[in-house]
Amino acid sequence: MALLIGVVVALVVIFLLAYITIKRPVFGEIIIALAVIMILAVLFFYFQKDNRIEKKKELIPLQQIELTQSSYKLAYGNYYKFSAQLKNNSEKYRLQSIILKISFFVCPTKEVNDMQHCQLLSETNHTIDTRLAAQHSAPIEGYFLLDNKEVSAISSDSKDGTGFIIRKIELLSGTAR
Repeated sequence: MALLIGVVVALVVIFLLAYITIKRPVFGEIIIALAVIMILAVLFFYFQKDNRIEKKKELIPLQQIELTQSSYKLAYGNYYKFSAQLKNNSEKYRLQSIILKISFFVCPTKEVNDMQHCQLLSETNHTIDTRLAAQHSAPIEGYFLLDNKEVSAISSDSKDGTGFIIRKIELLSGTAR
């Protein structure tokens, strides 16, 4: 719908510019030149990188974010429920959200230390909104969709012909305010 409105507005503006150019050629050329300059200025500012977003990510280093007591279980359908205790060790910044990297591996043994013999099945990034004040701790939970059929078909506790499923959850980054 927004695209249709944008196209209609653009056609009306083009029609008006053409009408002005036909009725008063000198004035129409000035208006067209101003319109082209404004379009170029808008495009220039639209494609600028917003450094404020990147600075928010770097306010709290990963060493000041603690993720402990993590657990996960099948919730419903192909959704897994992730629960953990999160602690924000920052002195002054509030932790808005965290991004987790969730990886599923097929391993010949249940030993997590022996990851070089494992094969990556699926990997996804998941954002959890936390809004955790500085120097506070709180339990968090999030649901993520397990859309890989191979991973959802194999249970983590049972061994079939292919091996064991090992989940690995890493903290990628945190956004702060």
